[in-house]
Amino acid sequence: MLGTRTGVVVLNYGHPRDTWACLESLEQSGDGDLDVVVVDNAPEGADHDRLREGVGGRAEVVASGSNLGYAGGNNLGIARLLDRDVDQVMLLNPDARVEPHTLRVLRRLLHNRPRCGVVGPRLVFPGTPSRICFDGGVVNRENGATWHRRRGHLEAGAPVRRARRTDFVTGAAVMVRADTFREVGLLPERYFMYYEETDWCLRAARAGWKLLVQPRARVTHLKRSGIEVPQPYAVYYLTRNRYFFARDVLGIDPEQALAHQDDTLVRNWRARVLEHAPHWRATFEELVSAGKADARAGRDGRRPDVEAVADAEGHRLVTREHALGADRR
Repeated sequence: MLGTRTGVVVLNYGHPRDTWACLESLEQSGDGDLDVVVVDNAPEGADHDRLREGVGGRAEVVASGSNLGYAGGNNLGIARLLDRDVDQVMLLNPDARVEPHTLRVLRRLLHNRPRCGVVGPRLVFPGTPSRICFDGGVVNRENGATWHRRRGHLEAGAPVRRARRTDFVTGAAVMVRADTFREVGLLPERYFMYYEETDWCLRAARAGWKLLVQPRARVTHLKRSGIEVPQPYAVYYLTRNRYFFARDVLGIDPEQALAHQDDTLVRNWRARVLEHAPHWRATFEELVSAGKADARAGRDGRRPDVEAVADAEGHRLVTREHALGADRR
């Protein structure tokens, strides 16, 4: 359709089951010339071999060598696809399930609107009745807060209208014109996780590209976490990266941005920790403090030591949640 080639990057981390299912959903599109790259955000080894065997001939599989974060891992795939002269690149989280018409609708929008550089589908949570996960992104340019439009709203109450402008498109499912990547550059890798696609989208908009969300295109985002408290790594990286985003992208006082986050997101997190995992309170406060200290010191990129604490604490939280679930049964 439309005589264009679409490249797709699926970023795999951990067990490959989700990635295999994501590829299966892509195969249902039956439209266009797809060139798919699966980036395994890890070193080669038994897990990588299992991923490669399950993917088979459906996609190229590349090992990054280590966990490069969201931007670093995706950039490997994007660069390979740009070298192959694709017309647009779709980035997908492995827990995204693409509906058969979605790629066709997004590609048509890019074809009809030459200055649209970035377009995202409507994301919905699994389950019935259907609820919206993402219907456009908003950035508060006074305090750095970001949020998803209509998140948690019943999809039945959100009529499908024409594509609309958005401040950013979530990196879980986004299609980008290849020329936009060539002009704006690849995703910023300093964040490691969180805020990188928002940073990049604002830069694309400043370069004159339009950003749209097309609710006629639809992707289910599984987001299986389910525990009642924030993931430990999210506490650190969201705290630290809010500072960088506010100061370096929005040009506002980063301390005011952190103060706003303390009064909203961190307060919310703390209440959930006290209710559901009071044993984790001290570690939670340490992660918030570490995120602020590293931001002020300009320490960006990956923090493996923080992740080690987060992984251990996260395992305890998940294990405890499963135990509570067993008690409830």
